[in-house]
Amino acid sequence: MKNSTLLQLQRRPFGWTFDIPETFSNFEFEELDYFYWHKLIQSNSKWAFYAGALYIVTIFGLQHYMKNKRALELKRLLFLWNFFLGIFSIIGFWRTAPEFVYVISKPGGFFNSICVKSGTNVPLVFWTIVFAFSKFLELGDTLFIVLRKRPLIFLQWYHHLVTMIVVWVVAPLVEPIVRWYVVLNYGVHSLMYPYFALRAGGVKVPHSFANLITTLQLTQMVVGFGVNVGSMLIQKSGYECARYDSSIKAFAILYGSFLILFGKLFYDSVLKSGRSRRKEKIL
Repeated sequence: MKNSTLLQLQRRPFGWTFDIPETFSNFEFEELDYFYWHKLIQSNSKWAFYAGALYIVTIFGLQHYMKNKRALELKRLLFLWNFFLGIFSIIGFWRTAPEFVYVISKPGGFFNSICVKSGTNVPLVFWTIVFAFSKFLELGDTLFIVLRKRPLIFLQWYHHLVTMIVVWVVAPLVEPIVRWYVVLNYGVHSLMYPYFALRAGGVKVPHSFANLITTLQLTQMVVGFGVNVGSMLIQKSGYECARYDSSIKAFAILYGSFLILFGKLFYDSVLKSGRSRRKEKIL
């Protein structure tokens, strides 16, 4: 490990204690100047709002432009896009999940995982920073929908927009609870994007797998909303919990709205359509 990284760990960056066993090794490229990247994100919170405004203008402007145009296929590019994001998500999950499991499995694991600044390691820090930047990249998902003239539903563009803004604004707070959101998101995306890649490549994937992804997405929102409320209740009970009011409110809005939207998606695509298919088989 580089001397600069060792020095940063000794300085307990942002109040964190790095107390993960040495068996959780890290790659050299994961050893960053945490203070530089923290300052960059903290001093440029406006980037998310600028990107969000550009995103809205672009997708709806393109949608209007494509109204009388022929839809673009883009199958090969779509496959590569989803394949790349799938591999990225799998690696992100692989590098962040061990720290999460280690912390949550220890005595008082749930409380520590959302309230105490300890247990983190170099891979988690690196892939959390990359996670924040990746939310800008994922806006590209919507461009494929518009250019291919597929239905652009509210959930699709809203969840990309709100996630990017909340993640970018809250990231500088360096809260323990973020490990939940990072690991859950990487985990679901490690299945979702490969599924999209297979679909783009013309591979017929069982409908049950699509239902599984939708179920996992809803589960992610339920858990995300639950741990946010849990941390708030812990604070109100008089215990110390490393959460900020602004973050609690931001995640309450994000996961609260996602619960409603993904709940409706789950009902329409899993429960309702499932009943329709069973009815067709009977008839």
